Formats: sequence, C-alpha cells, structure tokens
Amino acid sequence: MRPRRLLLPLSVLTLLALASPAFASDATVRVIDFEFVQKNTAVEVGDTVTWSFEASGHTTTADSGQPESWSSAGPNNETNQAGTAFAHTFKTPGRYSYICIPHQAFMKGVVTVGSDRFARSYSRFRRVVRGNKIIFNFTLREPARVVAKLSGAERRSVTKRRLRPGPHSLAFARLEGGSYSGTVTFTDDFDKKTVAHASADVG
Repeated sequence: MRPRRLLLPLSVLTLLALASPAFASDATVRVIDFEFVQKNTAVEVGDTVTWSFEASGHTTTADSGQPESWSSAGPNNETNQAGTAFAHTFKTPGRYSYICIPHQAFMKGVVTVGSDRFARSYSRFRRVVRGNKIIFNFTLREPARVVAKLSGAERRSVTKRRLRPGPHSLAFARLEGGSYSGTVTFTDDFDKKTVAHASADVG
C-alpha cells in the first residue's frame, strides 16, 4: 500500500492541525536524537500518525511484510531534516513496527491500529488424508500468516506470507508411509499466534 508522503515545516503542520477538528484523534510521534517519543502509539483505523523531526539524520520506515508500509526516506534512503514532518494514515487494523534506517539496531517504534477482534484466527480446521497426501483445511476469520509443519517419517513445511479471510487448504503430497504429527501456526496482523495440531498415518 502506498504511503502518504508529507514533509512540511512544523509551523505549517501546527496551523493545519488547529484549523481542522479531524486531527483530534490523530497522534504525533516526536523524532529526537536516537529515539521515537513515544515508542508505542495507539490509534484507530482512519487515524493519521505524524512523525515530527526535531533532529536531523533520521527516518520513520515500516518493517517489511506488514499490511501497510511507509517510509519518510526517499529513493536514495536520505534522512529527514529537523523541522519537517511525515504523516501516514492507517487503513488496516494491526500492530506495525518501524525503524529509523540509519539506526535500526536500536531506534524502533510500534503503532497499534484498532483492536484484535478475534481470539483465534481460524475456524473449521480439518485434517484430511488421501493416499500419500495430507491436507489441512481451515477457514481464516482474519488475515494471517500461516506456517504448516509436518514431522515423523519425513519433515516438511509450508509458509504462506499473508492469507485473506476465507477457506484455505495446505497440502503435503508424495509423502513416505508412516506416522506424522503436524502443527499449523497462524499469526495475525497484531502478531498474535494461535496453533492447530493434528496427527495422521500415511499408508
């Protein structure tokens, strides 16, 4: 998803915020030397987070593999100057981690958008054996990353980066005969994990 890039003097940003009541539920993160203040920010879907750069030489850049992405760095990963700001409006619930590119080893933050509606990401989990194939069928209640693993006569794994809600199947084909145990781990956009277990014999 394309970020909304906004690099403005802080004085202009302040005037805009005072002029519009829509900013009332939004949030501001101060970017000072080697720290995001505050490090953990909570907003609702549709809210905007603005990073105000009070020190030069930093960025706000989303970690990869999340439902939304943004970066205040340009195509050459240049850093932002003091007195500028960058804003991103969140449209998808979840937990978003981000970094400052030059100082990513220690300069990190998190934005939590909305709340996690589901205690468990999946429903209708079934294990099916057909010949030398094991199939895991399930329905996702929410988007999730999925990792399925088999152990036993063979070791196999399947990883799906982010599946949409709805019915899905993961199949392990051409298995050697023997007993197997399997786990399917579901990780939602809030980084909460739920696990389904199954066992099967393949003749």
